[in-house]
Amino acid sequence: MGIQGKILIIDDEPEALENCRRILSRLDYDCLTERDSWRAVERLERERPGLVLTDLRMPGLDGIGVLNAAKGLDPEIQVVLLTAYSSVETAVMSLRKGAFDYLTKPFSSAQLEDVTRRAFGERLEIGPQAGLERGLSKLVRPAAPSAFRCDPIIGESAAMKRVGELIRKVAPTSSNILIYGESGTGKELVARAIHAASGRAGRAFVPVDCAALPDTLLESELFGHERGAFTGAHASKPGLFEIADGGTVFLDEVSAMSEVLQSRLLRVLQERQVRRVGGTRFVNIDVRIVAASNRDLEEASRAAQFRHDLYYRLNVIQLALPPLRAREGDIPLLAKALLARRTNSDGGLSRELDADVLDIFSRYQWPGNVRELQNVIERAAALADGPIIRAHHLPETLRHQGSCPAGSGSAEAHESTNGFKEAKEEVVRSFERQFLLDLLKRHHGHMGRVAKDAGVDRKTIERMVKKHGLRDLF
Repeated sequence: MGIQGKILIIDDEPEALENCRRILSRLDYDCLTERDSWRAVERLERERPGLVLTDLRMPGLDGIGVLNAAKGLDPEIQVVLLTAYSSVETAVMSLRKGAFDYLTKPFSSAQLEDVTRRAFGERLEIGPQAGLERGLSKLVRPAAPSAFRCDPIIGESAAMKRVGELIRKVAPTSSNILIYGESGTGKELVARAIHAASGRAGRAFVPVDCAALPDTLLESELFGHERGAFTGAHASKPGLFEIADGGTVFLDEVSAMSEVLQSRLLRVLQERQVRRVGGTRFVNIDVRIVAASNRDLEEASRAAQFRHDLYYRLNVIQLALPPLRAREGDIPLLAKALLARRTNSDGGLSRELDADVLDIFSRYQWPGNVRELQNVIERAAALADGPIIRAHHLPETLRHQGSCPAGSGSAEAHESTNGFKEAKEEVVRSFERQFLLDLLKRHHGHMGRVAKDAGVDRKTIERMVKKHGLRDLF
């Protein structure tokens, strides 16, 4: 097949260095490795690689220093930053300085392969005219319809089948969508699935974490700015709404937006136009908004904490994601799929989950949802020294809480780790959820009959159903 390109990999951690080299060497890339960033800069001058993969935080010269050295030597060298301290600020900083992209540690082999192929494709197709505008567009992840990759939504429970059916129905429309769900339930994954199944799949998908940036920076990133609009604005920059024209903007934790930004967003939704910070010209845009929140925006609007007119604009179609504890039968499927993905990304030993582990998983309440399950799988796979992951490879708290049937109410069992108050609250939550679940099953999800049977107001029942993630189960 021949050498696909030369890559210089820089990381002060030998294991991380070797993992990247092993993965990319399989694809016929010529991989050079360096643990010392100063020596790496010297090799840059000698070897002239097409791509540099560099850790962000290292002793001596950091990743930004390596980026500056590479671009100063040859603007065509593409640089990808590897960081365990990811945030939108990190992405914006690195991309503004000319980085091609960044990867958050730990990343999969598929992610590494994807960014490498895109980086070499960029060299061939675009050449050295990087520029701030092109750099920031890497936040967007555009793709052709046939190439758009979206992780599958795994689940055979009734709740997830309803979610899948709703995605299929709403994806082809142009309506804005509001996704509710606890942290870690996969709101961005669902947003990407909606985009991938829509007529916009060939255009940009732009994820924005509204809680990760201060107002001034978030405003500039969303709407763009003109040169001189504020200190440090040395050049005009299009906002993410402009970059996403024809595609989808995903606003995660939209409730974190300030009132001023809510007002600007409302105008964008109404007028389908944006005006950059410090500018006077309006730019027409065609974007679909998918927003997400783990907070009840209707309740927030009643409390004057979120604009009610913006809530109605966003809430054209509502999609509620059930928590993992409400997805009966999905936990073993997810656990096995996450373990297989982890094994494939490492190219290591094939592993299986012991029956006791699956039993503990099924009993545990998973407050962190799928994200917590993924972290547990990653940890257990790293600790296991054989092909079977067993109970002693799991965190102690998970083994302890998962060893008793969910809702058993043993406050004594939890007191040592959680304290009396927390244990009591957990028992009450478990009882409340099971009580609601029994009533909903008995009355086939009819809220009025459930409220009458329970002897409480219907609105109270609806609030409790939403709180426990039972809305989509019936």
